[in-house]
Amino acid sequence: MEQNNNNVSPLGMVFGIISLVVSIIGGITFGIIGAGVALVCGILAIVLSVKVKKETDGAKGTGGMVMGILGIVFGALFAIGCTVCGASVMSEAGTSGGTCYGCVGFKCFVDSKTSEIQDALDKIDWGDLADQLDQ
Repeated sequence: MEQNNNNVSPLGMVFGIISLVVSIIGGITFGIIGAGVALVCGILAIVLSVKVKKETDGAKGTGGMVMGILGIVFGALFAIGCTVCGASVMSEAGTSGGTCYGCVGFKCFVDSKTSEIQDALDKIDWGDLADQLDQ
């Protein structure tokens, strides 16, 4: 029983660390995808940590549980933020569906401004502008 305990205890901590790192870095770079991976790793960290805490009467497993909880919280925040960001960009562009894949708002901001610039360029009468430049 103790041998199994020694193998599971570090796994909870490893999944907790992965969850925390992926939730922050993955949430920024990959948006909802990174947040989803962080949520899965965080849940695994908590499950493994609870198992270790039960087997050791609470002596081990706290670190993995704390890291897993933090990973889940940050992952959920990024998932919600990217969903809201993607929805706002899609509503501004007048399209339906889609989402924001990594940004923390920056990619959505760039996409939004790019569409505004494209709309402004489409409104320019290029033939009239060329005639004015020739004169």
